[in-house]
Amino acid sequence: MRDLRFSSGLFLIVLSIPFFSFSGDLRLECIINENSNCNLYKNIQIASLALMTIGMLLAILSRPGGTGIKALDLYDEEKAFDSIVAEFEDTPSFDAVGVVQQGYEWVEHPPGSDTWFTRPESGGAWTKYRG
Repeated sequence: MRDLRFSSGLFLIVLSIPFFSFSGDLRLECIINENSNCNLYKNIQIASLALMTIGMLLAILSRPGGTGIKALDLYDEEKAFDSIVAEFEDTPSFDAVGVVQQGYEWVEHPPGSDTWFTRPESGGAWTKYRG
């Protein structure tokens, strides 16, 4: 994801430079010829400058060598994403098959975690065992 943002930032910079230069030239020509409607070129120039700024921010904040800002460099996007995904997988799926003992079905989820879930032998939703 970081490489995609970096590449997008560079693309925006490269894309906006010709628009910025060309619209500036046209604006000067418009002013020299004393035409009254030169605002279009000014607006194109402002939009190009905004695109360049966004591109620079994307490129700087996501460049492969880091940003130089310690808090941003230490932040691990994939780790944060994995923790969010793990929250959605808190309980076993409805069709999970466990071991039946004393009228209840037991399953360890995730396997090897020593976290047990139980439900009646007849089926139903899994509930976390707090024993």
